[in-house]
Amino acid sequence: MEKKAIAIACRMDSERAIKLAKRIFEFLIKKGEVVYPETRIAPKILPHSGKDLNEMNSNDIKFLISIGGDGTLLRVANCLPQNDAPPIFGVNIGSIGFLDESNERIVFNDLNPLLNGEFIIEKCSKITPYIVKDNEEIKLNNALNEILIVSSKHSKVLQVSLRINGIFLNRSYLDGVIISTSTGSTAYNLSAGGSIITPNTEIMQITPLNSFARSGLRPMVLPIESEIEIELLRPRLNAKIVVDGQQVIKDIQPNTLIRVRKANSEIYLIRLSKNLYENYFKRLRKKIIGTVRVPLDDSPEE
Repeated sequence: MEKKAIAIACRMDSERAIKLAKRIFEFLIKKGEVVYPETRIAPKILPHSGKDLNEMNSNDIKFLISIGGDGTLLRVANCLPQNDAPPIFGVNIGSIGFLDESNERIVFNDLNPLLNGEFIIEKCSKITPYIVKDNEEIKLNNALNEILIVSSKHSKVLQVSLRINGIFLNRSYLDGVIISTSTGSTAYNLSAGGSIITPNTEIMQITPLNSFARSGLRPMVLPIESEIEIELLRPRLNAKIVVDGQQVIKDIQPNTLIRVRKANSEIYLIRLSKNLYENYFKRLRKKIIGTVRVPLDDSPEE
């Protein structure tokens, strides 16, 4: 039986990422591994040995190392086959990289347990947006983090009608709406006032952006099997849809219906831990929430 390969993808606009990708490639080759760089970085590492992301599946690739940050990992997740994708091991070289498990300082220590299979898998569901025209659905890319529907003009608010599973909920003036997964709850959703949702919690979250006074729309968590419909109502004001910050669809016309459902696709992230929740809360505390060093004898004045 042919040995499964390891794939490497990285940011192309970062010399640090490319240099680290080359070092990891050489490290893995010395370990006797078969390694495929993503096609677009192959000329920087080993020409003619590249493989396109959309050709990488779990039958041929045992895991993929993504070097960059959350944006790189989202691009990789979007470009891999939407069914039977290999698990991803994120290596951060940026500022936060919440989805990443390692970083450039410790990655070579982390590669040893990774190669020995000493890790667990975090399964991440995706959601899919559709543009509905004449009762026909036009499918857009799947989203691992979020789908953003926003006004195409700065300082001009949308008017939208929102339905959940076909039931009318609300009509609002707002700058936009974020529909996020539990994975994306710590991204744009969190900045907009949405809730942090733990991994493996199968939900979609609706978070309004700057709702106009008395609109009534507030962040809402729904089962991931729900169907969300957003209709653009304001005349002469187009919207745009942004999927995971990667795909942008401009000039969505008034009276257009946008429908969001759970995708028939998942992504698997590698975690170097025996416990998924311990791993998650450690990353959450370190990279997002932080902690204040308060003296244990700090008591109020009597």
